[in-house]
Amino acid sequence: MSLTSLRPITRLDAHPLAAGHVALHRLHPAPSESETFGVALLRAGRISAPTLLSALKTPQIHLVDHLIASGVMDEGAAYTALAAHWAVGLADFTRHPADSALIARVDAAACLAGHWVPWRRIGASTVIVCAYPEDFAALRPMLTQQFGTVVLAIAPRRAITAQIMARAGAALARRAETLLPEGDSCRSFSPRRTYAPLCAVAAVILAGVLIAPMLAALALLGFALALSYGQTLLKLFALGASLRRAPAPPNPAQPNPAKAQPYVSPPALHSVPTDTDLPFISILVPLFCESRIVARLIRRLERLDYPSTALEVIFLTEDNDTATASALASITLPAWMRVLHVPTGTIRTKPRALNYGLDHCKGQIIGVYDAEDAPDLGQLRAVAQGFAAGGPRLACLQGRLDYYNPTHNWLSRCFTIEYAAWWRVILPGFARMGFAIPLGGTTLFFRSDILRALGGWDAHNVTEDADLGLRLARRGFQTQLFDSTTYEEANSRAIPWVKQRSRWIKGYIMTYASHMRRPAALLRDLGAWRFFGMQMMFAGTVIHALLAPIVALLWLATFGAGGFDGFAGAEILLQIASIGFAAEILTLAANYVGLRRAGHRISPLWLPTMMAYNLLASLAAYKAVCEVLTKPFYWDKTAHGLFDD
Repeated sequence: MSLTSLRPITRLDAHPLAAGHVALHRLHPAPSESETFGVALLRAGRISAPTLLSALKTPQIHLVDHLIASGVMDEGAAYTALAAHWAVGLADFTRHPADSALIARVDAAACLAGHWVPWRRIGASTVIVCAYPEDFAALRPMLTQQFGTVVLAIAPRRAITAQIMARAGAALARRAETLLPEGDSCRSFSPRRTYAPLCAVAAVILAGVLIAPMLAALALLGFALALSYGQTLLKLFALGASLRRAPAPPNPAQPNPAKAQPYVSPPALHSVPTDTDLPFISILVPLFCESRIVARLIRRLERLDYPSTALEVIFLTEDNDTATASALASITLPAWMRVLHVPTGTIRTKPRALNYGLDHCKGQIIGVYDAEDAPDLGQLRAVAQGFAAGGPRLACLQGRLDYYNPTHNWLSRCFTIEYAAWWRVILPGFARMGFAIPLGGTTLFFRSDILRALGGWDAHNVTEDADLGLRLARRGFQTQLFDSTTYEEANSRAIPWVKQRSRWIKGYIMTYASHMRRPAALLRDLGAWRFFGMQMMFAGTVIHALLAPIVALLWLATFGAGGFDGFAGAEILLQIASIGFAAEILTLAANYVGLRRAGHRISPLWLPTMMAYNLLASLAAYKAVCEVLTKPFYWDKTAHGLFDD
């Protein structure tokens, strides 16, 4: 039947099935046969042959979405034609909103994932509204068991989502807070439980100071030095590993038969992608108080070199953030971008918003960007290529982060130097050493099925990225760094910098405490080597930041400053000075290599000032410890768009 011989049915009451017909809906031939929706549109002169051929070459994308995203048809015209082709009703949610009682009987998250919603009762039938009528046949057995006789109607995906969110949004928001099982989350953390052990440690230290002050001071300083030098050795190994030639990526077509690989991810991700078979990517962008930067963000995302028909961007805004919502509403977004308002809950964190948005993603790959991000234009193609080249256990790709305001002031220079060393020297070295990679908060890309199977993000963890990286490693999945950079805004003011860094350190503490609740299980999951690396990266980093002032005092003692010249013998002080000097030289070398690899025009003369920068991190560490004991789930927001040119 051709499109021209059908008429859109805008009122379901006029549909023949509403009168009690036995048939559920009219099933047309499979999409590969001649009488498809696309062929009907072609015969009716609504689309061209090249458009249809392009759409048929991307079977992972629904034709109606392809037409809308490519601008061939607007949403209203596309769905009116789709309803006419299938000879079913086009649901009018304006006249008849979805029945809340019917939605309460189903899993709202499943409705979002499947793009359907129970709409209303008509006689003995329940009307199910789908965005993609070709999926209805697979849903019908489950729906019949749940509702009895069911009737198909269709509506745009956005309209269906709006109906679900209006009636089940609060429940989905609560679900986002507890999506990760409690045994894997830090939400059960109670500061009161830490008071007793902390008091015990403080009592031991105080007793040591009162009974044998010199011995206690030497023990504390010895611990600080041992940790400092251990971190230095780890940095040395990472530097050496990062200087080695990268190994060739494995051939996914020839897996190692000696290693069991029970998980099989979608086949579309295992072939080298071309423009006609690129995987669909969903990008989540959490926003809070970002009204000043959203316009620039949208322009940057519009420049990404990836087909809009295989891409969706979802901006996540908090319900009470009217400024950001107004800024987004004033911009005409392309069809592949949309805004999702996250209802207010018991907490307000980035991972909670990500969990909320996860149900709305339809991509095989799910990515995360931040508000101030400026990704490489070809980054998404690199992501598709990376997953195609990776094995079936590859769950996450992490891109590099860098700054686009590196020379604004001293703080931005130091921040840039630190990031250059971390992303281009230390982290690649850790990856080659086989350690679990603590993820960054942005330029992250996941296989959607693995991410959902892991329970998404920990909504209560303020460094949800680092926690997720550990959980991936514990489940036997792989994370790889890929060669693409996203540029961000370096925090260039001292107080906001301390707040941001204290949130990161607090998250490291919470992540460490969460995973170390069962150390034997963690050791079994990671193995001895990665377990050691986890201790050094999380506990070592935090303790090193806390004890950095003590190490600085030792330097003063070495040079006879600060009245410490009588604290230890000259020979001990000389040894401390020698080892400390070697550690600083190594740190300078790692920073220098990272800076050169990043290509920033920052003079190496700034490198020695990193010692003062590291002491600033100690201030953030003490603030983080105080917050762990008082408000562990508080998200100290970083303002963006201040120095963004």
